[in-house]
Amino acid sequence: MSTRTIVVLLVAVLAVLYAAWFVTTHDRVSAQQWIGPTGDARLKPFLAAKRLAERMGLETNELRSLPALEELPSAAVLIVPAPRQELHSAKIAELLRWVERGGHLIAEAEYVGVPDPLFDRLGVKRVRVEAPASSLFVMTPDGSKLRAYFGDSMHLAAQPERVRLRAGEHLVSFARGRGMVTLATSLRFARNPGLDDEYARMSKRPARSIGGLDHAALFWAVLSLTPERELHVYFRPERLSLWEFLMRNAAPVLIAGGLLLALWLWSIGPRFGPVAPDTPPGRRRLLDHLRASGRYYWGRGMRSRLVVAARDAALRRVARAQPDFPVSPSEERVARLATLAGISKEEATRFMSAAGAMRGLDFIRIVQHAQRIHAALEKGIRR
Repeated sequence: MSTRTIVVLLVAVLAVLYAAWFVTTHDRVSAQQWIGPTGDARLKPFLAAKRLAERMGLETNELRSLPALEELPSAAVLIVPAPRQELHSAKIAELLRWVERGGHLIAEAEYVGVPDPLFDRLGVKRVRVEAPASSLFVMTPDGSKLRAYFGDSMHLAAQPERVRLRAGEHLVSFARGRGMVTLATSLRFARNPGLDDEYARMSKRPARSIGGLDHAALFWAVLSLTPERELHVYFRPERLSLWEFLMRNAAPVLIAGGLLLALWLWSIGPRFGPVAPDTPPGRRRLLDHLRASGRYYWGRGMRSRLVVAARDAALRRVARAQPDFPVSPSEERVARLATLAGISKEEATRFMSAAGAMRGLDFIRIVQHAQRIHAALEKGIRR
């Protein structure tokens, strides 16, 4: 047997022995891997709580704006987590009046140092503690003993009357009017499982989400304090947009306006086809040019030129019709103008000496006298 064959057989024997040792000393087991929430669970932190409520026969709804709080039914459960700085004092007073009419409000405390007008109105103080407390046991009104873990560094300092449920210094439920108020340092026990649950598993600590310990039962015990059959969750309010408001309240007007705009654009839009020839410019009459010139002189304050031009034109017309008019005595020329124009001698004298700027009424009279002279001479020529 060759040396090469011996080496190959030795390697094969070692491989078989290693495989046998590996099979006998190792077991195949399944391991959990955290992949994080996806889909609706990533966007809705109370999705698991809503599913639990739906399975127990409650109707659930999400409120994403302040106006939606005004439409709450008189008997319902409302979850208001933190942060909720958009709730102003008037809205908080309205929520408390809703509770007094029979509603059940479940509110989460703001962080210590952040103003919390809701807790202040209810007389509940938030106290910071050095280290989070361990898990605790909660006695429900029906006698059940539940284990819960809040794990936050905050306590609630409150001694309200008619307490229905208490979980150490972390959760308290008490009556207010005909309704119920539940205040908690954290509503993590009602939220979906998160990355902190994986850290808790690795560090051998209890999970804080609804899937850990008896948190689901605690959440249902809180809901069972009142007989309401509706659960509303207010979180992550959306910004109101002008477009959504108009579409909800003025959709017909927007549609009509859009159609009118489309028709107007269609009417002014270019048309296909041969180019239409330009309209030939119209010829203006000589009288139009004369009127334009007169308006120009009048607007430029040169009335004296118009007065002199009207007077000289009338006198030249008289001189052509009566050649001896220019050499006649002044009194005779005044008399002839008075006869032609049908005016007095005083007015004829003023007409012959008219010059310079004058008032509008005097200007009109001079032009009228000139027109009468032209008309009289025109009649004489025709005769």
